[in-house]
Amino acid sequence: MRHARRAFTLIELLVVIAIIAILAAMLFPVFARARESARKTTCASNLRQLGLAAHMYAQDADEYLPCDYYPCNSSTTHMRLVNQLNPYTKNRQIMYCPSAPAIGTWMPDFVETDANKAAGNISYYYYSFDRRLNTVTPGNPSFSTWIAWGFLPGRGVPGPRVMTEIWDSDCWLFTDGWCRMTREQYGVTLHESHNGSINVCYLDGHVKFQGGPAQLVFK
Repeated sequence: MRHARRAFTLIELLVVIAIIAILAAMLFPVFARARESARKTTCASNLRQLGLAAHMYAQDADEYLPCDYYPCNSSTTHMRLVNQLNPYTKNRQIMYCPSAPAIGTWMPDFVETDANKAAGNISYYYYSFDRRLNTVTPGNPSFSTWIAWGFLPGRGVPGPRVMTEIWDSDCWLFTDGWCRMTREQYGVTLHESHNGSINVCYLDGHVKFQGGPAQLVFK
């Protein structure tokens, strides 16, 4: 006898689609976290290379590390720092955090674009500088310059901070931007972090993800 083939009913098809949708909803956040974890790793690699470049510069500059005007993107940008590091990096891409587009709405000059590359804007804060912080970007403070008008003065650093190789090894050399804890109120954090967590490149060249409030660990 010939048996007729039994087709899926509409209800069965809808059940299968619903199960697939539920599984996808469960997996997409996992994939997103995995992608962000990869970006965090790339960012840490960028900072290691920048730290190495800074120490190579110091070997040619009587142990003085590169020096910028300010620790943040400002009206003068980071072009001074970029020009000092360029001979030792040959790669402008490492100056941009791959997670920076997440904060691009508030800090557009931290994102890797042709305009920012031409202007000298980069994604990272740098902590060897020789200008007084209260002279950065006259007028109303911006997110891009918050490190100078809020964070550092709050940590007792009102003036220049010119670093050399003899400074303590656990002093900050480079960090991610967007390190202010209260910026979580905007629903955006770097590297899927909390409490202002950021990647930090220390003076001795090692890089560590700082998982707690940045304000409590700066040196």
